[in-house]
Amino acid sequence: MGLKRFLYDTSKAALKLKIASVSMICDENPEKNLLKMTKLITVIKENHPQVELIVFGETITGWFFNFDKTAEYHHRIAENIPGETTQLISELADKNNVYICFGISEKDQQGFYNSQVLIDTEGKIVAVHRKTKMREKFFTPGEVLVTIAKIKDVKTGIVICYDVQSKEVNKALKKSNLDLIIHSLADDEDPREFGIGHLARSYNAWIVNANRYGEEGGHFWDGWLTITNPVGEICVKGKEKEQYLYHEIGIVKQKLVKRTIRKIYVKLARVIHITKNIDLALSTIFDRFKAKKQKSKRNQPPKD
Repeated sequence: MGLKRFLYDTSKAALKLKIASVSMICDENPEKNLLKMTKLITVIKENHPQVELIVFGETITGWFFNFDKTAEYHHRIAENIPGETTQLISELADKNNVYICFGISEKDQQGFYNSQVLIDTEGKIVAVHRKTKMREKFFTPGEVLVTIAKIKDVKTGIVICYDVQSKEVNKALKKSNLDLIIHSLADDEDPREFGIGHLARSYNAWIVNANRYGEEGGHFWDGWLTITNPVGEICVKGKEKEQYLYHEIGIVKQKLVKRTIRKIYVKLARVIHITKNIDLALSTIFDRFKAKKQKSKRNQPPKD
C-alpha cells in the first residue's frame, strides 16, 4: 500500500459519489449548446448508468468571451432563474435521476450574474452560486463566497473559476470543511498543472473541475479538466479535446491522528510543488500585483 493510499484509503469510504465532469465545445447560440448538453448527458448516462452528478463549466450555455461585444452578448443571452434553461435541465435531471451542475448568464432586477446552478435528481434547483470575484466588470458580483449544498449526503461547495484567486474565498473554503468542491471554469491553460496542483493541496477535499474546449471568436480554450483527491493527487485528467471524465470519489472519515498526519503531508507537498514551479509561482504573484495596481489606478479620482 502506497503512502497516499495509507493516508486516504477510499476502499474504506463512508460515502461514495460517481461523478462525470465535462469539457464542452460551445456555440455562440445558446440553443445549440443546450442540445449539446442534452446529448452529452444522454451519452454519459448510457455509458455510466450509475452516474450521480454531471458537472458542466462556467457560463456553458454560451461563449465566455465575445470580444468587442462581450457585455452586450451576455446581457442578450442572460436568463432568469428559474427560466427556460433551468426548466430543460431540470427535466433532464429528473429523467436521468442525476444531479446536474452547470454555468449560465443570469439576470434579475438587481443585475447580471455569472452563475452556477445545481439541480437535484427530482429536477429541483437546490443551489445557485453567483461568481464573486470579477474580471468581467459587466457582471454583478455575488454576495456569497462559497455556496454549500448536500449531494447524496456529500457536503459540497460551489465556486467559479477566478473566485479561488481571492483570499476571502480561500479562507471560506478551508473553514467550511467540505467533502467536495465543484470548481467550474472558463480557463484556457494550466502550464505544468501548476494551478490545479496547488489547489488540490489546499482544501482537504475532492475537487472537480469542468471547463470548455475549442475556438471562440479568435480565442482558444484547451479544455483541461481534472478530478483530484484530498491528498492532492490528480485521479483523472484530460485536455485538448471535447470530452468528459468519470470517477467515483470516496469520502473517508478518519481519526484525528491520521487526519493530522495527512494534513501535514499535504502542506509539505504544496510547498514542494511551489518550489518545483517557482517561476510560475512568481509569475502568478506578479500578475496579481499588476492587476491590483491597475485596479487602484482606475479607482483614483481624476486629476484637475
